[in-house]
Amino acid sequence: MKCISSSVFGRFIGKATKINITEIGLSIDVENTLSQIKWHELITPPMFHISFFGHIMTLETADKSYAYSMLAFNAKREQKSQCEKLWALVNIKPVESLLTTIKKTISTRYLRQSHIDVIQSLVNKELKRWSPWINTSKTLPTVAKKLQLLSNYHRWQEQAINDCRERYIKQQLQAHQAFFDGVESNPLTVRQRRACIIDNDNNLLLAGAGTGKTSVMVGRAGYLLNSQQAQHSDILLLAYGRKAADEMDIRIKEKLSTDKISATTFHRLGLNIIAQVEGTKPSLSVFAEDEKAKAKWIQTCFETLINEQVQYRQLIIEYFSRYYYVERNDSDFESLGEYYQYLNDNDIRSLKGDKVKSFGELYIANWLFNHGIEYQYEASYVHEVKTKERRQYQPDFFLPELNVYIEYYGVDKNGNTASYINKNEYHSSIQWKRDTHKKFNTHCLEFTYAQHKKGQLISTLESFFNTHQVKFELLPDEAILENLKESGRITTLAQMFCQLVGLYKAACLDHSLENNVIINSSDPKQTTKALTLLKPILIAYEEQLISRAEIDFEDMINKALAYVQAGKFNSPWRYIMVDEFQDISEPRARLVKALRDNNKACSVFAVGDDWQAIYRFSGADISLTTGFAQYFGVTTQSALDQTFRFNNQIGKVATDFISQNPAQINKTIKSLKQVEAPAVSLLKRENGAFNSSKKGIIDEMANGAIDDVLAAISTKACKPVSVYLLARFWFQLPDKIDLNRLNNQYPLLTIEAQSFHGSKGKEADYVIILGLKKGAHGFPSEKVTPALLDALLAKKEAFAYAEERRLFYVALTRAKDRVYVIADMSDSSCFVKELADSHNIELNEFGHTASQSFIDEINCLVCETGTLKKRTGRFGDFYSCSHFPRCEHKEKSCASCQSPMTRKRYPGFKLCLNDACKSVIPTCEKCHAEMVLRSSKNGDFWGCRNYKGNEPMSCKNGLDNAKIKWPEWVS
Repeated sequence: MKCISSSVFGRFIGKATKINITEIGLSIDVENTLSQIKWHELITPPMFHISFFGHIMTLETADKSYAYSMLAFNAKREQKSQCEKLWALVNIKPVESLLTTIKKTISTRYLRQSHIDVIQSLVNKELKRWSPWINTSKTLPTVAKKLQLLSNYHRWQEQAINDCRERYIKQQLQAHQAFFDGVESNPLTVRQRRACIIDNDNNLLLAGAGTGKTSVMVGRAGYLLNSQQAQHSDILLLAYGRKAADEMDIRIKEKLSTDKISATTFHRLGLNIIAQVEGTKPSLSVFAEDEKAKAKWIQTCFETLINEQVQYRQLIIEYFSRYYYVERNDSDFESLGEYYQYLNDNDIRSLKGDKVKSFGELYIANWLFNHGIEYQYEASYVHEVKTKERRQYQPDFFLPELNVYIEYYGVDKNGNTASYINKNEYHSSIQWKRDTHKKFNTHCLEFTYAQHKKGQLISTLESFFNTHQVKFELLPDEAILENLKESGRITTLAQMFCQLVGLYKAACLDHSLENNVIINSSDPKQTTKALTLLKPILIAYEEQLISRAEIDFEDMINKALAYVQAGKFNSPWRYIMVDEFQDISEPRARLVKALRDNNKACSVFAVGDDWQAIYRFSGADISLTTGFAQYFGVTTQSALDQTFRFNNQIGKVATDFISQNPAQINKTIKSLKQVEAPAVSLLKRENGAFNSSKKGIIDEMANGAIDDVLAAISTKACKPVSVYLLARFWFQLPDKIDLNRLNNQYPLLTIEAQSFHGSKGKEADYVIILGLKKGAHGFPSEKVTPALLDALLAKKEAFAYAEERRLFYVALTRAKDRVYVIADMSDSSCFVKELADSHNIELNEFGHTASQSFIDEINCLVCETGTLKKRTGRFGDFYSCSHFPRCEHKEKSCASCQSPMTRKRYPGFKLCLNDACKSVIPTCEKCHAEMVLRSSKNGDFWGCRNYKGNEPMSCKNGLDNAKIKWPEWVS
């Protein structure tokens, strides 16, 4: 037995200390008081420090620290090494145990980040006991070797961790090969198998269209059971909707031969959590199961508030008069056409129904209407003042009872116009109008954009009536409301409130968060007013639920989340699997995260595709997928890269199209089916000529385009095939009668109609895409989302039409063999033009007219973005701007073949775009009208079409036929 005694100073002052060193530990006798400390109780070996009176030995246990002074001066030299060896022999056992645990962990299960964190925490804690003294100690070599292994885990590099995981994956692939080969009708791919095995704390599987994500969900559940990593009760499988959950249940029962695992929706999950915590199953409101009943109740509540509360009624009238539309600045537009497009797409019109040309005009019209002042919008001036250069003057407003005109000028305080308006011409026009009123002694009130931006427009208008003591009576509220009801705006607003009730509840807004919603909205004024109107409906809605002791869908999620976060519900699930994760909303994601955190052994496995995120309007947040790791923590991201649905040519077009948005996750989708020729065809077909004659039939049926495509498919089909007719909105699809006719007419084809949203998750041999127009109900839709609704939805993406682009991707990728796109190029979606210009698609499978071939050459010369569309009037066919009536530009069609003509190819001439005709005529350099070939005694000459003898409107410009410099190709 070794021992350490007191130094000479210790013995001199009578402080006798004797420390015996044994294999068990230290026996310490201080002035005849005996105590023992075992080696395994010491966190580190004894530490020796020299002092003037001898050595000081310090000991540290988990509970207490000790210091013994005035020990022999040779204590460290004689006993330190022995103490360290004896301590190491005992304390290497926890190291050995930890190394064994680590080895078992990394060889028997996938190495999660949480495992790494725990391992490194234990390793670091252990190494602190051995460092730094071990570096200079003469301990046993076996101890040093084991500590080196421990140190390796302390310095665990990413590559070593990945190697460890890969070894495990390979081992599992081999061990469960038979299962992966037989779980589905076809053996799972390597990537599908790996996705089943990988099990980090958070896992995101990006599953592109047709890549077999459901097979992975089924395969993963089966693998966890077969590998005995989980019992049935450990697995929670979440689906987006009831139908998807039922389909998953059928698939699991069929493939895994068990009904002990069942998929559930988020709402059913919430309901079960609430029932477990409260002891009874809560009563579900009819609003949770019948959306139509909810919408009807909210509309009734809304109308009751309008009818019974005067103040609410006045707020409604104010909202429709001043806040219903989202006003945008002139600087937001690059051309007059873009501005007109915005007004058209959002159906911006006065309470009286006038399609006004500016927001200033809108507010003037609404004020006049509300105050019972009769007005005529853009009525012809009382005196005829049209000339060959100028059409008949139409002031913005005429007040017949007062014989007063009103003009609203789009100029700011400095007299500047919008960038796309010619300032000099605009001011010349203003001066002409002033001169005209002065000449005929008519009274015209002038208002400006500058007054509107300062908020002085209406007050200035009102002051005119007060100054001139013009008496007026406010139009009765009932009359205004009746007008709003007839126009459908009351119903539209009620429908929006129905959506807002759910979104507002889901957001769990307090006063502060509500203020943030207002501040961050695109139109804080409109948002504030809309919230003021929504609040009474929200209160009544909640009172209805409380009075009946019922909950709705939002309550199911919110209450369940609150119970989990408060620890009132203990999650039994160690594996949470979420299907269609790209469609998840933030409250649902919060619930998943809370359940994961509630069970420390739990992992999350999310399957989705950010390229198919198309449900923002119902609360989905794509950033939860693209920013998955930021929300859930360290994540292993995998991808399924082989599609079993569409061929490589469809895949190339669809992938290139969707990849334009840099905010999405880059991925590569390989197609099992390879073909050489383009597999997306564009059929260009004009709609306008058919609209008026065949009411109630969609354009693509009326103009024969659908029949042409179906006939082409029938020609190719040698066996029964499936065909989907797809459109953005249901009303753009054939009705049941037409569908039945088509199915009877083409017996080899099984033809169905689906909306883009409804087609998700489905597939057909052929897809025909319809409704590809511009505008409010076009695709992409140009209609602006109300500011409050937009603010309560997930943050809008910066990339233009991001979700609509994904929706088109979904439509394209429903087809196995071929996609047919039908469009009228004079009014087509920007997506169609992008496909035609930038992608390898078939453009010549079907014939098309000149107006469809040279669309860029017949755009409006006045507003720039409008397209000249064929119309028929009492004087025959002509072409007018698609922004009519806001833009009134017109062009005559070719006199020879009625095709469109362009002024763009040759300055001073109009050219027929029909290649078979190519008629060319000069245009008048003075009034820009077409010239007409006429004869005189001096020979043929070209005279202006506006020649009317000696009338004031006559243009007498003429050109000698022999002196005209025709384009080179004209003979």
